[in-house]
Amino acid sequence: MSKKYKSVAELIKSMDLSKEQKQEQIDYLNRRTLSRLLTVMRSQKGMNQQEAAEKCGCTQSRISKLEYKEDRKVTIGELLDYSDALDLELSVVFLPKKLRIVDRVKVHAAQIEHLLRHLVKMSKGDRKMEKAVNNFHRECMVNMMAIIEKSQKSLRPRKKKKLTVIGPPEVEQLIEEETAAV
Repeated sequence: MSKKYKSVAELIKSMDLSKEQKQEQIDYLNRRTLSRLLTVMRSQKGMNQQEAAEKCGCTQSRISKLEYKEDRKVTIGELLDYSDALDLELSVVFLPKKLRIVDRVKVHAAQIEHLLRHLVKMSKGDRKMEKAVNNFHRECMVNMMAIIEKSQKSLRPRKKKKLTVIGPPEVEQLIEEETAAV
């Protein structure tokens, strides 16, 4: 049976290459995070490169090149075409480089609030829509609370519970005598 690897980097590390060659391959992979994501998204849509090319109005070769490009060489135009072909919306977020993680969470929370307000605005005047949006708000709240609770629980140290064992008195007496002797 062949060995299963958890990542391509793990596979590269197991190969019969010099340390420098292995590092070069890993660095190349790290420079292709976006193009690798594009490939996975296309695959998840059940599309091959030819089908994506037809939807983009280009050749299969162009899709192949895009999926192997280094991130810095991918253009916004290519991303727009590719996302259209996969029936996805492209969003770009600009954040300060040294933005703390907690502040990133706040940015996304503000975006969620903005979208929820937009839903409310869209539903105004339509009783059925207002009811659906109200139910969605409840669903969001339950889901967000579950996410936060799960994250918070992972912070709490787990106490080791002591096992209580009760046996026949004569056995307990024997154990106490042995323990006292030690």
